[in-house]
Amino acid sequence: MKDQELANQILDKVGGKENINSLIHCVTRLRFKLKDESIAKTDEIKNLNDVLTVVQSGGQYQVVIGDKVEQIYNKIIPKLDNESAEMISQDNKGKTSLGNAAVQMLSALFTPILGPLAAAGILKGFLVLLTLTHILSSSSGTYMILYAAADALFYFLPILLGFSAAKVFKTNQYMGAVIGAALVYPDMISAYNAGKTLYFMGIPVVLMSYVQTLIPIIAAVFFLSLVEKFLNRVIPQSLKGIFVPLLCLVIVVPVTFLVVGPITSILSTGLATAVLALYKLVPTLAGFVLAGIWQMAVLLGLHWAFIPIFLNNIATKGFDPINAMLYCTVFGQVGAALAMTIKAKDAKFKELGITAVISGFLGITEPIIYGVTIPHKKSFIMASIGSAFGGAIAGFYSSKMYGGFASGGIFGIPMFIGPHGINSEFIGFLFSLIVAFTVALVLTLLLVPSVKSDEHDSSLSEKESTVVEAPVDGTIEALANVNDQVFSKELMGPGIAIIPSKGEIYAPFDGMVISVFPTKHAIGLRSNSGLELLIHIGLDTVNLKGKYFKSLIENRQHIKKGQLLETFDINSIKNEGYDTIVLVIVTNTQEIGDIDIKAENGIISTGSLIIENHVERNLIDYGELT
Repeated sequence: MKDQELANQILDKVGGKENINSLIHCVTRLRFKLKDESIAKTDEIKNLNDVLTVVQSGGQYQVVIGDKVEQIYNKIIPKLDNESAEMISQDNKGKTSLGNAAVQMLSALFTPILGPLAAAGILKGFLVLLTLTHILSSSSGTYMILYAAADALFYFLPILLGFSAAKVFKTNQYMGAVIGAALVYPDMISAYNAGKTLYFMGIPVVLMSYVQTLIPIIAAVFFLSLVEKFLNRVIPQSLKGIFVPLLCLVIVVPVTFLVVGPITSILSTGLATAVLALYKLVPTLAGFVLAGIWQMAVLLGLHWAFIPIFLNNIATKGFDPINAMLYCTVFGQVGAALAMTIKAKDAKFKELGITAVISGFLGITEPIIYGVTIPHKKSFIMASIGSAFGGAIAGFYSSKMYGGFASGGIFGIPMFIGPHGINSEFIGFLFSLIVAFTVALVLTLLLVPSVKSDEHDSSLSEKESTVVEAPVDGTIEALANVNDQVFSKELMGPGIAIIPSKGEIYAPFDGMVISVFPTKHAIGLRSNSGLELLIHIGLDTVNLKGKYFKSLIENRQHIKKGQLLETFDINSIKNEGYDTIVLVIVTNTQEIGDIDIKAENGIISTGSLIIENHVERNLIDYGELT
């Protein structure tokens, strides 16, 4: 399936852009926030080629695609309005649980930087490995440049999170970044390192290092959002452009250094201390339980609650043991998937399995989970059992992640080498990966049935035909003769023009109403097979602002062929000086292919064939294995 076709179908089946509050993506998932999830056609989306599954969790509607997610995202974004395209949350006014709200906020905060965060962490890990093996010297120019590339994100994390948090709290993103920059401003860092005592208007400032911190900047930007809203209410419109940002800086930055920063820094340190104290009580049991349930937590979207804990531990303590216990879960899934691939008697499944295993070793588990282990539930259980034993070993050896963030896979392994080099912690960590992989592999080979060739659909395709009938009685006119270059030059797409003899518009096929323009002079329709049609009544009739038009339908309404959609007063429109010609335009030929115009001249009545389209659809969906 072409990327554009898949993007169009997903957009249609989630309820159209009108049902989308916001859209972001991670490594493998389109993460929608929908106004009404009940509108989305979940089963139909799951059955689309290249869609692995759909996950509804944490207030998000997640369409799992795999490594093509960015291409599909880039095809959808231009079709959304500016706010959705910029991923600005426009939360539904309905009830949202506190848990869902927290997951949504954490997801929106960290998803945009997870890719660079993981890349920077991997690079730091490799630099550690290269210096330990004496391939690079830490004083060499090569090392210094690469280390700057790896460490810059962590050092200036408050700036990036300030920008990201401003999106979440609906305030000026650049102002959020500036506040983050103030926290890591070199003079302030130097004053802290020198132990200076600073005063702001006679008030002592508790200096702290905000390098790599998370919570202070998030709290500061939340405070910024409150201040900005207040200032926008009280400052006259003509003065807002200058005085709102000026006063935001003058108020928020000092308050952050005086109050917000110190309090949240203490809370950050306290959180890290509490988490590590809890971990030290029973590290082996903690590893067994957390690693055993981790991939299920990922499926439910609950893993977002842990990411700030990982990063906060790194920022405040310099290491994190939690991710060290969970890292083996990727290898547990890979072991189970490899076993299923080895045992499979179905060639297509083997092909899918090999691709999924390779992706898993690189740290991307969605193709494994949704293509292999979840459809064969026993293998998912075996993967979780293997992961539990791996996590227990990592906990027993007190393995830790150092100086960054590792998202999974073989390239993140060097991140677990400590500042003192390879020791028992790192060896135990490697052992945890091997155990998780091996236990899952062996259990799956022994206890899970193989995939037989008759369990899957063979390659199928079918040709679908879309027939468009005349929506109005009248006389056909060539588009080239229409007195509007947008239509006459087919800039909107091919179609026909009809000089109406009766002011009634009927549905030309079975389908759905995409949009009814507020001025009622135009209707957007989509057939059940995906053909999109614009019915435009008159030229420049938008200026009538709905006068002489009566719409009988609404957005998202399903329609039946021959159903009366709208009426309009031909004579009154003509008397206002407007051309009443009706344009019937196919607007998505790039996705559905060429169309055949079946009626090119003469008198025509509603129900007569005017346009036909043939499209071949591939019916294979490897993501729906049973």
